[in-house]
Amino acid sequence: MLRKLGANYQIAIPKEVVKNLHLHKNDYLDVQIVHNGIYLKPHVSIPKDQAYFFTPEWQKGEKEAEEDIKAGRVTKTKNLEELFDILDGKKDYDFDH
Repeated sequence: MLRKLGANYQIAIPKEVVKNLHLHKNDYLDVQIVHNGIYLKPHVSIPKDQAYFFTPEWQKGEKEAEEDIKAGRVTKTKNLEELFDILDGKKDYDFDH
């Protein structure tokens, strides 16, 4: 995909690339020089107070939870009190309710 370098050293990214990478106006791209070429990579900035949610450990837990939900390995409770009683071992889970 040939593109011309514009007046302010800008280039237009082809629509199909924008669509395939789910890019939007004002998104950030990391620009690197790789083997005498230009490498553009979408970059998502994460607020510091949310950074923990993007750690490998947290993401592993998210993936496991998603698999459990898909497999039907979930606990349904009537309210939060019942949920905490089950989690604290004060009450057994009734699979028939």
